[in-house]
Amino acid sequence: MLRTTTSLTGLATAAALVLSLAAPASAATGTLYINRAQYDDPSGCYTSDSPNPFVYNRTDELAIVFLRPDCQGPVTGTVPPNDGQEIVGTSVFIR
Repeated sequence: MLRTTTSLTGLATAAALVLSLAAPASAATGTLYINRAQYDDPSGCYTSDSPNPFVYNRTDELAIVFLRPDCQGPVTGTVPPNDGQEIVGTSVFIR
C-alpha cells in the first residue's frame, strides 16, 4: 500500500509541474505602435484604421499582421521585435 501511495504522490507532483509549465504566457513586454496608436505591454489583436499600417514593434514578441480586421483572413507578414515596417493588412496580433 505504501508503494502505491508513493507512486500516486509522484504522479500527482509530476502532473502539477506539467500543468504549471503549460500556463498561458503573459503579455509582450514593451510597446507596439500601429500608425500613431501606442500600446504598452500589448496582448491580443489590434485593428488598424489603415489598410497599410506602419507597425513598429518595440516588444519582445513577434507581431503578426492579418489582411482583415479582428485578426481574420490570411497572414500578410510579420514584424520581428525591435523592427518597424509598413505592411499590407488591417490588424495585428501579438502575444
